[in-house]
Amino acid sequence: MKFTKIFISLIVVSVFLLNACKDKTPNPSSTKTNTQKLVASNWLLTKATFVPPIVTTIGTQNFTFNELFEIPLIEDCQKDNLIIFNADSSMTIDNGALKCGTEPQTAKDGNWRFTNNETQIEITNSAYFSLINANKVIIDQVVITDTEMKGVTDYVFTNPITQVETTSKINFTFTKK
Repeated sequence: MKFTKIFISLIVVSVFLLNACKDKTPNPSSTKTNTQKLVASNWLLTKATFVPPIVTTIGTQNFTFNELFEIPLIEDCQKDNLIIFNADSSMTIDNGALKCGTEPQTAKDGNWRFTNNETQIEITNSAYFSLINANKVIIDQVVITDTEMKGVTDYVFTNPITQVETTSKINFTFTKK
């Protein structure tokens, strides 16, 4: 009986010692800054949800748009474009497999910078983001993981016929490619 207690005590102590000696090196991806994660990848816009949805009237018909890709002005050849955030704070667009017309495969497209402790991305002079605002877009609440980037921005939709404005937010999801 005494031998069993000693043996069990030795096993318990051994388990504690083995766990204490385990390598506690942090996961390298969790120690990367958002800048390091952002510039290390190409990003495909996979989801852009309006909150609240955009509701507009054209003629006698009402239209409700829940997603950016539902808007008829967005062509299929734009949906596979990759955005590349370069380390020098410039951006490049890769026009993907479906190119619109004779545009080059890649093109410089505006500038970016992190603000507010890498929780906001300020984008300026970007044709890619010009649907939202031609001069400056702020993507807020930025969260970047090993596989995706999420953020939100303000959006004002102007009905092309009536010029009536609808204010909404766009929740973005970009997937790493």
